[in-house]
Amino acid sequence: MTNKTKKQIFFSVILYALPIIFFIISYFLLTTSGEDIWQGAGNFRDELKISPIDDAINAFNFNSRITDMYAWTVIDFFDYQFSFGPDIIFRIIDVMMSSITLYLATYIILGHKPKLLIKDALVFCAIFASFIITPFGRPFYHEFSMIHNYVPLALSTLLFSIPYLNLIRNKTPKKHLALLTIGMLVLGLYFGMAATITPLAFLLTVVIYSIIKHKSIKRPPLWFFTGIIGVVSGFLICWLAGSGVDHYTNPATAAAFDYLSLNDIFSSPTTAIPQLLWHEVYNFGIVLLPLFGITTICILFSNKRRQFFTKQFFESLPASTKRYILVFCLFIIIHILGASLVKSPPRLLIPAYLAGIILVGYIFVPQINSKIAGTSIVIITTLILITHTFLLAKYHIQTSVILEELQQCNCVDVCIESARVAPPRIRLIDLSQANILVDWGTPEIIYGKNVTFCK
Repeated sequence: MTNKTKKQIFFSVILYALPIIFFIISYFLLTTSGEDIWQGAGNFRDELKISPIDDAINAFNFNSRITDMYAWTVIDFFDYQFSFGPDIIFRIIDVMMSSITLYLATYIILGHKPKLLIKDALVFCAIFASFIITPFGRPFYHEFSMIHNYVPLALSTLLFSIPYLNLIRNKTPKKHLALLTIGMLVLGLYFGMAATITPLAFLLTVVIYSIIKHKSIKRPPLWFFTGIIGVVSGFLICWLAGSGVDHYTNPATAAAFDYLSLNDIFSSPTTAIPQLLWHEVYNFGIVLLPLFGITTICILFSNKRRQFFTKQFFESLPASTKRYILVFCLFIIIHILGASLVKSPPRLLIPAYLAGIILVGYIFVPQINSKIAGTSIVIITTLILITHTFLLAKYHIQTSVILEELQQCNCVDVCIESARVAPPRIRLIDLSQANILVDWGTPEIIYGKNVTFCK
């Protein structure tokens, strides 16, 4: 092994490690707050008054998403802060899920398993940076209720989509087809129940792409159909057997998300249609504006930046890349339109944004040369190190304030007014958690659970 190879392995390991270290720091220092508490954080100290099975059933009746069933069940094992309790298992799982999500996105962009190469590690790091500097990264580190909902959603979306994307590139598996056939059925069922919009966007993308490319599509393998059957089954269970429709039509949710029902659109089109159009403009804006900025940066670093806006650039792209552009653009558009009955917060559009990041990477990564890679490494590494620094500072201040408050109070709910947990905010990255002590002291029953810190 040459010195050059050793250096490449060393720096690639560092780049791979940075996002994983971020997740470890975040998930092991994160204080449960807000919806974590409403979902039952700390229940294990009461010898699980609500069993995990009952929790899963209650979550299904409330929202019917399998990700919520997971979130409600595991949060019972989380204490106020990490204290080497049973939550250590789930914090490790959270780190693994977030890291694997980045790994799978990197795999799709590269077209092969990421290796100990600086270029591959740079892609891994760049995907992380693309999330962490935008509002779409907040569900990956802000609250466990978000982490347990949207990280499994992103992971299952990528995991389920990879075989179909490989099919577009004429890469079909030759071994373990029986296992793949059964696995796609099960994974499709999970994916179909993981969200209300994403599975539908996936199905419509498959249908429209098949219509457009029907002349060039060969007969799909059996796992293709079992996967589709799984998604359709999960989607129908989520919406019909569960409470998916009720969740979006109840007054509280409708007001929070500015919900427009189809009945509103047809009964009052003059007022509903402008509102719907505003939703679409807003939703497309929060997805496309960050992608536009990232694309601009990629163009500046590209060795073909002067050719990018020419016809020759797109004609020179491989046929598989052109098919990818079609598929990802269809999915992004359909997903955003499907979510436009509400004014969507960024977390609901994570799959669309993730698809955009992968598409940008798939187009520009082949144009990276050593000079560009070196500049990019410096910028991305510096950005992530700054993020880590603010994260550590935030938790240091937060923990100190919490300990000081708890030393002055026998019970949290008697010192709500004096609670002053106010970690620092920065404009680019919001790493704060507000009103943590207030959340724990709230004497309300939410989601059918009594949440009190003093026990």
